[in-house]
Formats: sequence, structure tokens, C-alpha cells
Amino acid sequence: MERTVIKAIKNDIAIYVAHTNLDNVATGVNHKICEILGLQGPQILAPKRGTLKKLVVFVPVENTQEVLEALYSAGAGEIGNYENCSFRVTGTGTFTPNDEATPHIGKKLQPEEVTENRIEIIFPAHREPAMMTSLLRAHPYEEVAHYLHRLDNEDPSVGSGMIGTLPQAMPTEEFLKYLKEKMQLNCVRHTALVKEHVARIAVCGGSGSFLLHQAMRHRADVFVTADIKYHEFFDADQKLVIADIGHYESEQFTKDLIFGLLKDKFSSFAVNFSEIPTNPIQYL
Repeated sequence: MERTVIKAIKNDIAIYVAHTNLDNVATGVNHKICEILGLQGPQILAPKRGTLKKLVVFVPVENTQEVLEALYSAGAGEIGNYENCSFRVTGTGTFTPNDEATPHIGKKLQPEEVTENRIEIIFPAHREPAMMTSLLRAHPYEEVAHYLHRLDNEDPSVGSGMIGTLPQAMPTEEFLKYLKEKMQLNCVRHTALVKEHVARIAVCGGSGSFLLHQAMRHRADVFVTADIKYHEFFDADQKLVIADIGHYESEQFTKDLIFGLLKDKFSSFAVNFSEIPTNPIQYL
């Protein structure tokens, strides 16, 4: 690693590194594997907690839709396959502007009552700065009454591994041959073929043994991953087939994923693949 960094510095080459963050996003490494295997309805195998927040804000009824649109545009209100998700309830807001205030509604030093909507909306925690900027721009009040809560909910768009379904069930041995062809493998290490046919396939690029029980819990027929140790193969416990395809092999198509992203986002940017093989493992 150090030699690589030194060479890059000497040749004025910038290095951008994405590892665990690319493993744990719904459109990342594991989604690419699902795409190559043709899996339908891929979902995160082990969603993470603590990445979501909830905003509660009070808005005059007539300004509700404008504020909601601003929040949606900033990335709030997405839950799984649904967008523009929110909850509202109407009530009465009370306030008295002091002598320094510039009230949107009411007059200084006079108590005021306003019919307001209490809006509740979920958003990814990392989008908080952009969302709050949008909220403050769209909200008519000088002082915006709001609360922020960190949630313990699982985030369906962030987490480890994925699971999906083949278009139609396949004989287990036929699937392993299909896996070998699609992933361009030299070999597949696997446990006993305990099922006659398989359909639900769990995947994890790189070292995925920590997700074995999640794959079982989601009733996967096959768990495709890498770096399974000898004793960990026993943990399959005749409940599913573990298919170890190799660390490099499981992540090799990530370069295609990044290539596509760069090409789509930067149309004038020339993108090329390195021709230098980096897999340290060779096969006879």
C-alpha cells in the first residue's frame, strides 16, 4: 500500500478509496453481484441501525406543501421503495413575538394563535445539513420550531450483503455452474448440495461469514461469499449451501460499477481500466 501511495505522489496521481462504504450501500458491491446473477427484488441482508433521523416541524397550513416539497427535494421522506413519505396532523400553535421579532404572522407583543400542521418525516442522517438548509429557506417563520430525533430503525438502503430471487428455481448443481460462468470463476468451494433446487440467493462481496446466520434467517438457499474458514463451513448445518467464490472474484466487477458511475456523472471525463492484475491468488 505504501509503495502505491508513494508512486502516485511522484506521478501526481490522486487516489480515491471506497471500501466499506461501497459494501454497505444498496447500489454498491452486492447489488452488482445480484445484477450479474440476474437476481430479482434484491434487498439488504443485514440493514444497519442508527443511520436515520426524524424531523418534526410545525408549519402554517397554507405553507405545508411548499415546505414538504423542499424537504423531499433534499432527500427526506424516502422509505424503501416509497418516496414523499410524511405524516401530518393539524393543531393550534401559539406564540407572542417580542419587541425584537419580525413575525410572519401576528404583531409584536401580541399573543397569536395559528392553525398549523405538525409534520413528521424521516431522512438519512448524513443529509441533515442540506435538509435543514432547505427547510429554513422554505419555511415562512422567522424562528422555525422543530425537533430532530435519531432513530433506531433499520435502514433498508444501508447495510451488509443482499438477498434476491432467481427468475425461476434451478437445480443446485446447475446453479453452481451458472454462478461459475457468470462470475468468471476458476473454482467454487461449497458445502453439500442439501437442496434439490435453489431460488433465494444471498450474496456478500468479500469476507461474508459474519452474515451466514442472516442468510439463514432470510431462508436463503445459497449464500455466495468468500473467505470462509474450514470450521465455518460446518455452520451451514445442512440448512443452505455456502458457495465460496474467492475474495477478489466476488468483488472484481466493482470496477465496472465505478466506471459506470463516473461515465454517467462526468461525461467529459476519460475513464480507463488498469490492465494490471491485482489478485494475489493463482490457480492451477
